[in-house]
Amino acid sequence: MQISYGSYVIKTHELDQKLSVQVTSPLGEVHLQDEGEQNHGFPNSVCFELENPTEIPEAKGLKKYAFGEYSFILGIKNSGKLCLFYTADLNAGKKVIDGKDTLNLAFLKDPKA
Repeated sequence: MQISYGSYVIKTHELDQKLSVQVTSPLGEVHLQDEGEQNHGFPNSVCFELENPTEIPEAKGLKKYAFGEYSFILGIKNSGKLCLFYTADLNAGKKVIDGKDTLNLAFLKDPKA
């Protein structure tokens, strides 16, 4: 599925009990921000940042999206960063697919005894 959100295009794909989220923009190349650089104070979130943008995306209020059992909230900060907030019962991991940073969300599993 593909969503347009402000100046960003979010592509999602569910496979093997994971939701992959890839973000692109016509304004420049988009990268997942390193965890150490995040300063918004929410533990279950990641930000996507444009590298050398042609213009700064306009800030946009929060909006919730659902894909089957998965859901997340998107918002664009005044700095132009796209922030994605997810529930505490999801685990987030970063991969590079087709040369683009990709966020993988998966439900936490109970450890087997």
